Amino acid sequence: NILPVQVYLESHRYKLNLPLYNFHNSARKHSLTMWHKQAYADATNFINVRSHPEQSIVCQVNSAVKHQVEENRKKLYSVLSTIVFCGTHDIALRGKTSTSGNVQALYDFRIESGDEILKNHLKNAPVNALLCEDILRERIISAANNSVGFSVIADESADISGHEQLSLGVRFVDLTITPVKIREEFLGFATLKAFDATSIANVIMEQCIKFGLNIDKLYGQGYDGCSTMAGKEGGVQAKIKEKYPRAIFVHCASHKLNLVVNNLNAVPEIRNAIGSVKAIIKFFRESPKRRSLIPNVPLLCETRWTAKYKSIRVFSENFDRIFQQLRDLVSTASGKISQEAHQLLCCSSTSTFLFCLVIMATYSARLEPLTQALQAVEMDIAKAHSHVQELIQMFLNHRQQAEEHFKDILVNVQNIAERTDIELSLPRRCGRQKHHSNVPGSTVEEYYRRAIYVPYLDSVIASLKTRFDCHNITNFNLFSLHPHQMAKIKQQEFKEKIKQITSIYNIDNLDAEALTWFDLWSGKEKQDFQNGLLDLLPYTDLIPAVRQAILIALTLPVTTCTVERSFSSMRRVKTWLRSTMTVNRLSGLCMMSLHRDIVNENRPQFIHEVVDKFAQDHRRLQFLFRAN
Repeated sequence: NILPVQVYLESHRYKLNLPLYNFHNSARKHSLTMWHKQAYADATNFINVRSHPEQSIVCQVNSAVKHQVEENRKKLYSVLSTIVFCGTHDIALRGKTSTSGNVQALYDFRIESGDEILKNHLKNAPVNALLCEDILRERIISAANNSVGFSVIADESADISGHEQLSLGVRFVDLTITPVKIREEFLGFATLKAFDATSIANVIMEQCIKFGLNIDKLYGQGYDGCSTMAGKEGGVQAKIKEKYPRAIFVHCASHKLNLVVNNLNAVPEIRNAIGSVKAIIKFFRESPKRRSLIPNVPLLCETRWTAKYKSIRVFSENFDRIFQQLRDLVSTASGKISQEAHQLLCCSSTSTFLFCLVIMATYSARLEPLTQALQAVEMDIAKAHSHVQELIQMFLNHRQQAEEHFKDILVNVQNIAERTDIELSLPRRCGRQKHHSNVPGSTVEEYYRRAIYVPYLDSVIASLKTRFDCHNITNFNLFSLHPHQMAKIKQQEFKEKIKQITSIYNIDNLDAEALTWFDLWSGKEKQDFQNGLLDLLPYTDLIPAVRQAILIALTLPVTTCTVERSFSSMRRVKTWLRSTMTVNRLSGLCMMSLHRDIVNENRPQFIHEVVDKFAQDHRRLQFLFRAN
């Protein structure tokens, strides 16, 4: 049954005349050839043209191209799914070589799981994570530019390779979603080559322009309080404000609260007690064996604000066990360990240390909720100021009733002393004391109240009043539009504040509309607005000037916590194993990590957008169907 078969293709300009031994085998091989696929596509197109003559001629001619585009997009979809998984889980892409690393291992895992598309397409070089970063940033920039305005927030930190990375973020009110909400978003990293104010200011503005932000809508700046960033004349904020006068600088509230706590070092006994707590925690955490002797007490970290309060609180709660383990180590350990344990036991067995520890633990529990509240994105300057004023009032009440509140502290100290066999006594005093507290006091309660408790409260109150004084915030007048604030002032004072707002922001017709707004709320009962000014927006539909002023007020930053969080992601992504990672790759992976909610909200759509972005440049494979 040998039949000659002739195959002729005009386009390929050759002719085959071959014997046919096995028709089924030959037919199967023929179905896999490009000749058959092209002929099948041509035949399908011919049938479609005859069956549906109303179709566009462009679609009829390019249906084969469209089919190829769909196949190419499926290939890239598998690759991008793997990269998005790495980015949203803080996983670096490459290993030591281009053929090793997490992405390549995940490719192999997908192939083992049956991904035939990836198996047929896989190449060694992974797709760059920059495209995912671009799609995420474009969404954020579009929302920021469509808002009334935005503020930039920035901070710096060194990475594992010793490069200083500037983390840049943006705060704005997103008007494109319902309900309207405040957003703070990370935009990326930039490596600093110089550390003077002019260079940093130039980098910030260059990055904003590069990302596509409308700089004319820049209304605020949020940094820490170091002289380079916050300097009144030569700081970064001053350099930027020279070009954009409406870009008001706001000192990060979390940094200010941390400075308040650091100012407690002015009380020598408190300063020494904090040093002893640090040393004891470090002593037990240095060795796995010693660490198992006590509960897990976190390190007293100066840069992690909530961790500082938690560390003191947990240490105080477990002091009995910690103290007993120090006693045991003095007698059972040998050499240097016994020596260190004895020194720490001596400094922690004094009456002064116990009083300082209980005082710090008591008021750390009051400061910790405020620290956490300030980190909320929905927080505005007025709400932050209100929370601080409540805290100041609490400290003032305790200061005015120091004798009564100190009795509770004394009871706690006595209970600890009884459980640990520590004798409470007055420190040794002489006629002329130069280096220690020399306040009069005949009893333990009277002496430690005057020597430690009252100076502690005075230091906290003075620091809070100085650093959180609303008169130091030039743009605080914006928050006088809140009904709670309007109820505290007269109409003439309100007019003066509105004039100052108009002189800075040039809001049309604000003077007249603000009076309408004032009359609208006059005489009404005070309402509890949990979100501050954000809850007032529905009432401003017919008063656009007031609405614009409120949106500007909500745009102003309270803290730099959003960019601070990016450093945690940076340390998880750029490790000592991947210390040569470029800043572009680092930004791309951290963008996906910090915005994983946006990525995971509709991952297929996000990946298709990345494919479209990838296809905009000239590629060997076609990923977009172009009718022209």
